[in-house]
Amino acid sequence: TVPSDMAGALPLTYKFGPGPGTVNIDLVMDYVNTTIWNVIAETPVDPNSPVGDEQVLIGNHRDAWVFGAADPNSGTSVLLETARSIGELLRQGYLPQRKIVFCSWDGEEYGLLGSTAFAERHNETLQENALAYLNVDTAITGGSFSVAAT
Repeated sequence: TVPSDMAGALPLTYKFGPGPGTVNIDLVMDYVNTTIWNVIAETPVDPNSPVGDEQVLIGNHRDAWVFGAADPNSGTSVLLETARSIGELLRQGYLPQRKIVFCSWDGEEYGLLGSTAFAERHNETLQENALAYLNVDTAITGGSFSVAAT
């Protein structure tokens, strides 16, 4: 039997394998082609900036397999609050030295579709000008603080 902190929420005994077992799954899914939508916003840049062509991208996806409290909605909250805060600074006259690109991806759960399409469409510009991409997917979850980067 698995430890209680590894057990799921179903009313059954969770066990480690191996062992004989049969699982029957009925999956109901609509297979349709549909349009997905990325939402992209860019800041203006200080016209006197020596690095004005460089871009810092911050992004997150909007779609979720289930209810999405942590993935993706905590990241969406961070993305939108960051955009709102930068917008307030812009209204006060601030102009960043580098372009900030806010990216809200669609179709992530189905295979990174939105972000891949964006990268393919803007490949040359990204290779020449992208300085950093900050992915805020699942920005907040649980009670422990941790940070990761690649």
